[in-house]
Amino acid sequence: MNQNETHRAASGQGWSAVGLPFLPSPGRLWSRAMVVLAVVVAVFMFDKLTVVLGDMWLMEALKLESIFWTNFNTAAFLWVVAFVVYFAAGAVPALLSDLGKVKKSALILPAGIIAVLAAAGLASQYDAFLLGTGHVDFEKADPIFGRDLGFYVFDLPYYWIAYFYAAAAAKTNLIFAIICAVIGAQQSGVSWKGRPISERIGVLATFPVRLGALVAATLAAIGIYLGRYELLFKDNYDSSVHVGAAYVDVTGLFSNLNYIYLSIVVVLGIGVVAFRALGHCRDRAEGKSSSNDDGKLRSLGMAFLALVLVDFGFKAAVEVRDVFFVSPNEPVIQLDYISYHIEATREGAGLEGVERRPYNPGNPGDPLPPIESILSSAAVKNVPLWPGFSSYLERLLDPQHADRVLMTGGDSMVYGPTLEHFAQKQKLRAYYRIIGADFARYTINGEQRMVVSGVRELPLYEPLPWLGYFGQRYMLYTHGFGMVMAPANEVTPEGAPNLVSYNIPSEYVWPEVELKNERVYYGEGSATMAFSNVDRMQELDYPTSDDRAELFLGEGETTAVSMDSFWKRLVFGWKSTKIVEFLFSDLITDQTRVHFYRRPLERLERIAPFLYYDANPYAVVADGRMQWIVNGITTSDRYPYARYGQLGDESDQRSPFPVKDMWVNYVEDSVKAVVDAYSGEVHFYKLSDSPITRSWARIYPDLFEDIAEMPEPLLAQTTYPSQLFHYQFDDLWIYYHMNDPMYFFNLEDMWDDADEVLGPVIADGKAIRFSNEPFPLIMDTGEFLPEASASTQYSMLMAFTPEKALNLRALPLVYQDWPDYGKRVVLEVPKGEYVLGPEQADSLIDQDPEISAQFALWNRRGMDIIRGHTVIIPLASEVLYVEPIFLRSRQNAVTQLSKVAVVFRERVAMADSLEEALQAIYQEIEEDRPQTIAANDEDAATTVALASGE
Repeated sequence: MNQNETHRAASGQGWSAVGLPFLPSPGRLWSRAMVVLAVVVAVFMFDKLTVVLGDMWLMEALKLESIFWTNFNTAAFLWVVAFVVYFAAGAVPALLSDLGKVKKSALILPAGIIAVLAAAGLASQYDAFLLGTGHVDFEKADPIFGRDLGFYVFDLPYYWIAYFYAAAAAKTNLIFAIICAVIGAQQSGVSWKGRPISERIGVLATFPVRLGALVAATLAAIGIYLGRYELLFKDNYDSSVHVGAAYVDVTGLFSNLNYIYLSIVVVLGIGVVAFRALGHCRDRAEGKSSSNDDGKLRSLGMAFLALVLVDFGFKAAVEVRDVFFVSPNEPVIQLDYISYHIEATREGAGLEGVERRPYNPGNPGDPLPPIESILSSAAVKNVPLWPGFSSYLERLLDPQHADRVLMTGGDSMVYGPTLEHFAQKQKLRAYYRIIGADFARYTINGEQRMVVSGVRELPLYEPLPWLGYFGQRYMLYTHGFGMVMAPANEVTPEGAPNLVSYNIPSEYVWPEVELKNERVYYGEGSATMAFSNVDRMQELDYPTSDDRAELFLGEGETTAVSMDSFWKRLVFGWKSTKIVEFLFSDLITDQTRVHFYRRPLERLERIAPFLYYDANPYAVVADGRMQWIVNGITTSDRYPYARYGQLGDESDQRSPFPVKDMWVNYVEDSVKAVVDAYSGEVHFYKLSDSPITRSWARIYPDLFEDIAEMPEPLLAQTTYPSQLFHYQFDDLWIYYHMNDPMYFFNLEDMWDDADEVLGPVIADGKAIRFSNEPFPLIMDTGEFLPEASASTQYSMLMAFTPEKALNLRALPLVYQDWPDYGKRVVLEVPKGEYVLGPEQADSLIDQDPEISAQFALWNRRGMDIIRGHTVIIPLASEVLYVEPIFLRSRQNAVTQLSKVAVVFRERVAMADSLEEALQAIYQEIEEDRPQTIAANDEDAATTVALASGE
């Protein structure tokens, strides 16, 4: 019986037999697989289309259509080119082969699918092609090949992309040619049994296969030729030239550069040998061989072996020269190349303009400055007792942090008293949340004041009872409301921040920080879309004492997009995974507007993805509006000879959305981006005139505004990117302040970032140590610091110690107020002189008997003792360390600032305020002074008596 027929029912048995299972034919399986794959690719392309349309509507709302069309036109051109090349790579071998119409069609369909995917991949690289074809030059050449640095930063990346796709197309062509040869052989009834290996190869060595192999070899040679420029970026882990070409790479006959040139010849030679050998094999398979074919194949085999031996032999000679001539003569033989590396690293990291100043603070025996002069300094008056940041454990957990993780049930946050206090006292409703705390500064009564602030957001990224339904998540709970703010240095009698902006609607102590519009549609927690002006339903504006205020959004108030077409419903429904609700909800009308891409970083990345954004946006009040400011950095990993460093936050928990870090070797502090928290309006203010920034400004002439056009209230809030500061000084300056090649080779003066005790004291007095991160201070300018246009500067600084030591070695510092923004100075303690370091200051606090006893008492009473950030205050002739001490009941998670510990002249005091603690130290020094003088007088009298013979 035929398998494909169903058995008839057995007579009189009352049951039917089931047909035997059978395997469909390979052709049917192939066609079904191709249909499924085509559907998957269609869905993939539709998903890409929704992204493109979303970007188009966003750019239209922001009046930045020119940026979208510049990107779209370039991406469309690349899409067409890639599709044509890849389709031809797969379809041409099929069309040229005698396979029959059905089999040709079976190969052309996967060729089309591959072409679509390749086209989508190449189109996504539009930014590299835009930059490569529209850049400006650096007007400086590299020291090896003499090419402008712009070639490496701008041109070479898109050359490599083009090469990668061309090589992949050549491989695709070769694979399809081999497949066609196999199918053709089977169709012709070729027998494989009994044939020698050369004839079996010859059956498949059709002209398209041979040509494909030759093209692949040619492209491999081109790749090797491009690869010679990679010598300027190679990692020399075992050389004194950490990055870039060293002596053996480019000097002498047996060099790596000459080896690259030889490899090009070898690869081309192998390609020609393979082409001819495959031709002879084909002749044999077709019965066209001659009597001397065996000799020709042996000759080609010998030629192949000779090429390989020459290649390996030359490389071996290079390695022998490196081991026996170069390494024994380092560093003298490498000095020029070490100089190239140092110079390029300092230039790439923007460290050439750093000013270095000696810093000689006083010793314990020096005369005391008047206490009034210390207390009146701007840094002491504005000392940040309340931190504008939170510290989190990094993903790769340090063993010393394990106890903390167990104690908190897995909570990764170690230190965030300001955030905790804001969350407990000013969240006010279950649906609000304050995601982060940030530093800012405002001029109050003519004096610059540092504050900590947080935004009261309505986050939409986690499942909560009041966000369980479509109407709630997207239409009712749509925006946060207001900002919480307090001076960084003020503490209430209850140990809380002294709020100057609080409650709903906000109440203000300082009129300078008053918001005219407190609504927050665009914030760090705004992870989903939100609708305004829906039918028969009003969105929650803010809670009132009796009920709630409702809101209807006026025309043109925000950059939200009108839902006035079926396509917008379809696209936004697809993007939100709520396609049924979007398509069929009667609540959405033509007057409804949707807010999307609402997180500041996400919004900016959709507009200008070529910038690296500092992971910590901060909100400020400017002209009565809440504005998010984000630092944008232009980067490259293609700056010749420059050392690589990590740009990013290792803990990366300042928002619930991780930001990827980058390994780069060129950075520019280039852009201040601003996002309006209510309207979503975006501005990019350009402050750098360096080549990468100028190139992007040339490509997108409508994107950037000059920094001079930035409104004064916003300009007064700009900050130097903390992650850039960390990259420049913690990753690189610790080595590259040594700019003499011989000095650098010996690494005699390496630095390390200082550590500090931070967070809860866990058990037996143990606490967690963290690296001291960049922090802000308002500093008096002049004297030991550079002059500035104002008497004070909102500065950022960081502390460093010598490698494997704890004493203070240097304090890098950057000004952040205009017009002196970006002026950097490193205060260096002279080598051989001792100044107390941050870790040593923390140890003095740990070892003080009175403080230790107080900690033990608090611990017995069920309190968490939280060691605050150790603030380093450099003064003209002194270094002052200030550490706030917080208490938190284990029954009630409200953090209170209880005491302030001060370390000065290697003495410690803990009191209710900084002033009281400093006065206690002064009193202790004054009490010890008469005893010291008396002891000195007694020693002098004894010396005189001995001299006189008494």
